[in-house]
Amino acid sequence: MSGVHSLAMVGENVSFGYNVYVGPYAIVEDNVQIGRETIISSHAIVRSGTIIGERCFVDSFAVIGGLPQHETFNVAIPSRVIIGNDTTIREHVTIHRATREIGFTKVGNSCILQSRTHVAHDCEVGDYSILVNGSMLGGEVKLGQKCFIGGGATIHQDVIVGDYVILAGSSATALNLPPYVIAAYASTIIGLNLVRLRREKMDNGKIVALKECFCEFYKRSGDYKERAKAMLESGYGGTYETSNFLNFFLRESKRGIAPKRHKIVAYGIE
Repeated sequence: MSGVHSLAMVGENVSFGYNVYVGPYAIVEDNVQIGRETIISSHAIVRSGTIIGERCFVDSFAVIGGLPQHETFNVAIPSRVIIGNDTTIREHVTIHRATREIGFTKVGNSCILQSRTHVAHDCEVGDYSILVNGSMLGGEVKLGQKCFIGGGATIHQDVIVGDYVILAGSSATALNLPPYVIAAYASTIIGLNLVRLRREKMDNGKIVALKECFCEFYKRSGDYKERAKAMLESGYGGTYETSNFLNFFLRESKRGIAPKRHKIVAYGIE
């Protein structure tokens, strides 16, 4: 019951789930898997080795699974792109496959990649995340769940972004962003993403605990990692959210942690 338009080009060993639609002039290369009820619009390109989940939408002129823009990449490496279920990929989006053998670039479930966004090689985008028009992820970026990357924002290669992070439009970061924060300008934390947490109907006690943990962490001086260890030992990691926040600073990474602005004036947060 798959609907492949007569003007579409479909390669060999392609697996279609029930009720998939492939529009005119779309190209689906060899060894692609597409889950049930997914739509591949006209002129979209799905490169070899890509796996797309169920109920996804790929808009016109999107290219999924293209070669990495990496100077030492060997085109013979059998890497791939994996897209989760219920994800929307709008027009002119580009998602590049991984550079490592048997590696993958991954976009999670229920994500929205708006027009002209770019996800580079070896990236991982967490579930329910949104990339707004023109935003770009450099190679090997790790984006947590329920993140919001504003229009035209850019994230440098190898950066790790925690869950529930907002990166404001036209901003950039070359440093890691811990969970639940709002970042803007150049690699600068300006507060907590309280609006999203309340929208998620998070228990008010957990929100208060996270605010206290956040404020206490940035009141202290010294190395971030040592600060986080000391706070965990003194009981500040008593909820999932506070533990998630503090443990982020203990992760190994090629990048440092973005600093917090001394006085927060944006978003009405003091």
